[in-house]
Amino acid sequence: MLNKFIATSALALTIATASFQMPQNAIAQRANTTVPTRQILAKIKNQTQIPIFLPSSIPSSDRFYFNTQATRNSYVVFFDYTADCQGTTACNMGAIDAEKGGQLITPLQGVTRTFKNIQLAGRTRGIFHNGCGAYCTATVQWQSQGVVYQVSVKNGREAETVQIANSAIQAGRR
Repeated sequence: MLNKFIATSALALTIATASFQMPQNAIAQRANTTVPTRQILAKIKNQTQIPIFLPSSIPSSDRFYFNTQATRNSYVVFFDYTADCQGTTACNMGAIDAEKGGQLITPLQGVTRTFKNIQLAGRTRGIFHNGCGAYCTATVQWQSQGVVYQVSVKNGREAETVQIANSAIQAGRR
């Protein structure tokens, strides 16, 4: 009797799952999280002398805390799941950062899974890198006026990482 119940339940679950599966050509779309650019700028604008590029939104419906750090020649804005994370691994989703005189990423043997030149918004040339260690990180970099800008997304995909970078470029210098 129990085996018949299990078999019947499994069949019902299979049928229910099959009827709710997304078509193969459908694209799952995430909601966007608006980036509080005014609050972020208030924290870093007087601390750094480099042009600030921030995305207007992040392709995620998650709630984020935007923790910041800045020096005269750099800044970083962390997209964190908790208020006190400050970019540490478990509670961090990603970041956008910039460094005057920074170095562009290069392929790393045993780490790099994808490395390629890409076209970003405004005819901006960029690099996409996906590398894996303890977890994978999707990274987009571009250079402007001697500053290297970078968007990193933990366990991210190229499309969402490029979307964040394009949002920052399209918004322009803030």
